[in-house]
Amino acid sequence: MTPEPSPRIHWIVRMNHRNRTGCFAMLFVVLGAHLLDRPQGALVWGALALQFLLGPQLQFWLARRSPRPMKAEFVNMLLDSVAFGAWQAVLGFPLALTVALFIGASVNLTVFRGLRGVGESTGSFALGALLGAWLGGWAGPTEAGGFALVLTAGALLAYVLLVAFTAYTRSVSLHEARQQVRVSERALQRQLDENQILQAQLKDQAQRDALTGVFNRRYLVEALERELAQAQCQGLPLSLMLMDIDHFKRVNDTHGHQVGDEVLRGAAALLGGHVRAGDVVCRYGGEEFLLLLPGMPEAQAVERAERCRRELAERAITVGQAEVRVTLSIGVATFPVHGDSVAGLIECADRALYDAKRQGRDRVVVAMMPAHA
Repeated sequence: MTPEPSPRIHWIVRMNHRNRTGCFAMLFVVLGAHLLDRPQGALVWGALALQFLLGPQLQFWLARRSPRPMKAEFVNMLLDSVAFGAWQAVLGFPLALTVALFIGASVNLTVFRGLRGVGESTGSFALGALLGAWLGGWAGPTEAGGFALVLTAGALLAYVLLVAFTAYTRSVSLHEARQQVRVSERALQRQLDENQILQAQLKDQAQRDALTGVFNRRYLVEALERELAQAQCQGLPLSLMLMDIDHFKRVNDTHGHQVGDEVLRGAAALLGGHVRAGDVVCRYGGEEFLLLLPGMPEAQAVERAERCRRELAERAITVGQAEVRVTLSIGVATFPVHGDSVAGLIECADRALYDAKRQGRDRVVVAMMPAHA
């Protein structure tokens, strides 16, 4: 199945039809003036009308229906060039007309074929001249009358201006198209930027706890594995603080879940105020939080845990008419002292947290050394 020609090719065919119709009408007048200086029979006048008045319509019809419109247009221009050569030979090679017709044939093919068009137009024009001389007989060169000469010069000027105007129109259209492409590219880039921002926001939301805004447990697993691998590679410590809000169920039962939610937000905000760049605060469970402290040894982690515990115990969380005070139980574990794996460190911190609750809550307990150490 032959592919449908592109809209650009159809536009070129229509442009050629418009230009050819106007230019050939001028040539009919110009060549007619030369024929008046050199009388010919009705057959020559008929051929002139057929080519320059009906010819453009026939060429357009053939190009529009061709499966390869551009090739059809190239053939049309070659035939035009042959015909131009033949007509100037029939008329006795008047200099002004010969120059004008050769310029027209050369420009037409050069516009569409580049330097190759120069050779093609020259060859086809010479072929037409030989054909015209053979058909019409050689009568020697002639000079056109003043009226024909003026018409020839005017037609040549009009043709050159038409070519220039067409080039200008195409340049403007091309510039506008490029501008539109730039606008579209900028709009597309803005859309891509917005999509990237949205993707980053969605990714961040997927990693955050909806209630407190700190990271969730899914993100914690990724962060722990990454930070532990870096600590092992660089020989640095890595501490965990696993925290639980004491008697949180009692807060919900006494004041309601809205107050309980505010307590969780307050605890998360307090922990967020104690982080360095690179520290990670996560909501580990219902009322449990985990603070990941890369590069921090056990002693500093215990000091940080005590400071968090004291500040929360001294802070009153006010929700409406209710004023709630809560405490924290905290278990601390450090790599490599208490474990060398994610699961091992969390297990040690969890046991330390359990010990803190068993010993009366509101305290910090450091994990015990593993039994195999």
